[in-house]
Amino acid sequence: MKLSKDFKEIKGDASFRKFYRNTKKNSIIVFSNREKIKNLLIYDSINKILIKNNIIAPKLLNQNYKKNYIEIQDLGKKTIYQNFKK
Repeated sequence: MKLSKDFKEIKGDASFRKFYRNTKKNSIIVFSNREKIKNLLIYDSINKILIKNNIIAPKLLNQNYKKNYIEIQDLGKKTIYQNFKK
């Protein structure tokens, strides 16, 4: 995936997904070449379940499953570990 200078790759999880922070739009691009259904559709579905149950999770802003990405809300740079550490 070719991205402009407004995107910065950030650490992700143990999946095949790659995460990019969009500094202009305050969003995260989640990109996956492999196992698109598992890595994008299910990821989005779990976030929707969490939100529905009043658990903070990023909302879906945009999607293009044919091009293997979704755009989600950026919740900030702090990790949950950093929040619990306080």
